[in-house]
Amino acid sequence: MKCIRLMFFLVVFSLCWHSQGFARDINWDTVEGHKIILFYPGVASWEFLNSEDHGLGSKNIRKGKKECKACHMSKTGGIDLMGNEIASGKLTMKKTQKPFEPDPLPAKKGFLDLNLQAAYDEEHIYIRLQWPSSGASWNNQKLSEEKFADRVAIQLNKGQDYFKRYGCFISCHNDLNSMPENPSKAEVKKHPYYGPMKREDVRLYAYYTRNNGWADIKNDKELKELLKDNGLIDIWKAEFKGKEVTTEDEWLFEDREKDDKGDIESNGKWENGNYTVVMKRKLQTGDQRDVQLKDGDEVAIGIAVHDQANHRKHFVSFPMSIGLGTDGDIKAEKVK
Repeated sequence: MKCIRLMFFLVVFSLCWHSQGFARDINWDTVEGHKIILFYPGVASWEFLNSEDHGLGSKNIRKGKKECKACHMSKTGGIDLMGNEIASGKLTMKKTQKPFEPDPLPAKKGFLDLNLQAAYDEEHIYIRLQWPSSGASWNNQKLSEEKFADRVAIQLNKGQDYFKRYGCFISCHNDLNSMPENPSKAEVKKHPYYGPMKREDVRLYAYYTRNNGWADIKNDKELKELLKDNGLIDIWKAEFKGKEVTTEDEWLFEDREKDDKGDIESNGKWENGNYTVVMKRKLQTGDQRDVQLKDGDEVAIGIAVHDQANHRKHFVSFPMSIGLGTDGDIKAEKVK
């Protein structure tokens, strides 16, 4: 009986120590915060960005000239987009006059303010994110069971120029699940790539892994060359399921998949009308499905926040960079 009690005590002590140790890794009061404005994009996709519906912006993107922020963000950080009009379904595209949001969201705001802090030490990188929310899935676990868990995801890439310029839009397409031109479940099941995995939906994919649309995947040789050329996009995700925070380590390339090796840790909470999440990962994981980091690197990131929303109905950021011992839009704090 004494042995059982001792084992129970050691397990509880170990869990508590781990949780507190993670929370105390960084003194966030000493790390600079950065206000990031996220916006609601509706059904705007990579195809939209390259089409006449995007007006003059499409020519610049096709030539790889201007980045999103050059046209849509002021020097003070403000965003020149009609986010509220997109969410309400009022705003239409330039040529086709199709609505940016064909399924309007009552009372949905078009913008979300997020605070981001970044730090690193000899072994790990830490990213802290905070944003206002009603805490729907934190306070109601049923929402999580209905796939409406509030969550935040970060995409990271090091060296892919189009990701640095256009962020997560390079992986967002008209033919994805819940987008206007998504294929039927039967079509997906018949596809030689998706069929053997018993998949019936098309998820995020980097545009450069396709020749023309979701079904036309480039051959293995071309994909291997793209991977060598920094084509992989890393994804870190934290979800709030009741009072529990779950973490997923994913990757994005020709598909979006879970990484077999989970290298991400996270903790978080909802309190006083705000979510707070801290993510932690080793700089060097040795995992080919992770973006490897080191002192002196600049890594591009994009952020997505799902707040009482599933699939595409989320807020996104323009791409930005984090510098580890070097300049970036956000300079990570070096800590001991």
